[in-house]
Order: sequence, then structure tokens, then C-alpha cells
Amino acid sequence: MQHVMEYAAPDTLHRIPTPTPFPVGAANIYLYKGDCLTLFDAGTHTEDAWGVLTCRLGELGVMPRDIEQIFLTHHHLDHIGLSRRIKDVSGATVYAHPEVAKHVEYMYDESLTRVHLEAVMAELGVPMAMANDVIAHRHQHRELLDDFDADRFVEDNTAAGPFEAHFRPGHSATDVLFVHQQERWALTGDHLIRNVTPNPILRRRSENGIREKSLVQYCEALQQTRSLDLGWCFPGHGAAFANHREVVDATFRHIERRNEKVLRVIPTDGATPYEITRLLFRRMSEPQLYYCLSATTGHLELLADQGKLHCRLHEGVYHYHPLRDNLG
Repeated sequence: MQHVMEYAAPDTLHRIPTPTPFPVGAANIYLYKGDCLTLFDAGTHTEDAWGVLTCRLGELGVMPRDIEQIFLTHHHLDHIGLSRRIKDVSGATVYAHPEVAKHVEYMYDESLTRVHLEAVMAELGVPMAMANDVIAHRHQHRELLDDFDADRFVEDNTAAGPFEAHFRPGHSATDVLFVHQQERWALTGDHLIRNVTPNPILRRRSENGIREKSLVQYCEALQQTRSLDLGWCFPGHGAAFANHREVVDATFRHIERRNEKVLRVIPTDGATPYEITRLLFRRMSEPQLYYCLSATTGHLELLADQGKLHCRLHEGVYHYHPLRDNLG
């Protein structure tokens, strides 16, 4: 029987749920009262989020100007939004993955978004008119972007103060886990959330023309996290949890159930990722297409990687076909 080490929840870490305009609901900011006053993540760039943050910090005996460090778990808008404002009033040092600034620039520049997304939408079989709508929707929250820059980069398996950083791409291309080296509790961001399976978002192509398979990548990252020796975990959304291996296993079970659903809807003569997305998400609204397409494409790529689907490229568009052994 495997021995499970038990760790106490830290009394130096304080969760501050902050409002967002997104369906996911509140995003957590964490105040760590260690050798340095540190924030993990920075919420959304709104007055509502700023008001909640400053009020809760005050209750904890801290002013925004007192913050010395900000550690960012990834580049999404509900996690980096107030980093510039906090830095401006405090002079705090911002720590982030080296790719965060590049992805923030990608969100700012609609022409850059178009260059990358048009090619991806085309190969997934999305009609051009709908692809234009997807690109427009990707910029509907530009007012939530603020000037951003990181002062120091965190690399995989490196120390950042009392924490060790672990690169865990999947949900985003920049997800980082921060683990307290001595006490073994972790800030998991959107990489690992109890009772929620994060959506591995579609990647843009890298400089060498390769688009990473986000769900395949996420599953590999989950296995790496499962192998870590951890106590309490503090996610980017929702409450803290212990026994991260149970949460990882539950996440894998949910991924497998969705795999089975995807296999059931694919026509025997095959279909494009866009067509399969329409079959899976029949009540999908236009703004949801990008996220639904991300989920569908992730599962198609994972199933193909597992040898359960055949993928072929026809006239620049991917088509997925069930294997004979998987037909009922």
C-alpha cells in the first residue's frame, strides 16, 4: 500500500476571489505572507476586481503598495489583468513564463491574430465567414488588456524564492505550477481544478509551423503533476483541495468520457473538426465556437494519438474517420 504523506494547509496563504466578466466566474488571487509579500495571479483588469482586491488586502493588513512580488500562473486575461496596476503602485517584481509577453501581444494585435487563426480555422474546416467571426470574438475583451511586461522569467524545474516552478502546458501554452519547496503546497492556476476539466485551448502555429496538440500536451502535463509529492493545492478558480492524485484521476476519467462521446458522433464516412463540433455542441452560440472547437479538436487529436481514429489531410483540411474496429 502506497504511503501518502500528509501536509498541513499553510496559514501564510490567503485566497481572494475576484469577479470576472467570464462564464467561469470568480478568479482567485492569492496573497502569500512569506519573506516577501507576494501575489499569485492578478485577476481581471476591471474596477470591480480592483475594488475587491484592495478591500480584501486591507482586511489582511496589506495595501497594494506593499506588494513586492507577483507570480503569474499563465497569460489569460482573468489572471494577469491587474499586474500592471499593482506594479505601478508598488514597484513589485513580476515573474512569468518567458512566453507570456508574446501571447499577450498576440491578444492585443488583431492583424497578428488573423495571420495565425485564419490558417488554423481553415485546416479545421471552419467556413471563412465564421472564421472572421471567431477572430472578431477573440478581441471582444480588448478593454481588459493593460500594458504588460515581466521582470523575471520562470523556467521549468527552477527555483523562484521559496517556490519551485513546473511548466505544465495544456490549458494554455504558458501554464506554470508553483510548489512551496519545503511545505509542498502548490498554486495550480488553471492547470488543475477540482471538479473542473480545463479546456486546452487551440494553439497557434510556432515559428517552425508546428501547432502543438493541446489536449495531448495537457494529458502529459497531468501525468507529470500526478507524480509530484504535494499536499494542499490552490487553484485559479474554486476552493483548495488535498490529494491531487485523486483530482488528476478524476480529470482523466472525464477526458475519457468525452472521448467516448466524440467517437459516437463521428459519421462513418468521417468529418472535419468543425463539423464534429457542430454535432457535439448543438446549442453553441457564435462566441462559444472557438472554445467548443478547441475542446473538439483536442479530443480528436488525442484519439488519433491513441490510435482510435484515423486523420487525413484533404485539400488542406483535416478529416477524422473512425477505425473499423471502433464501429459498432
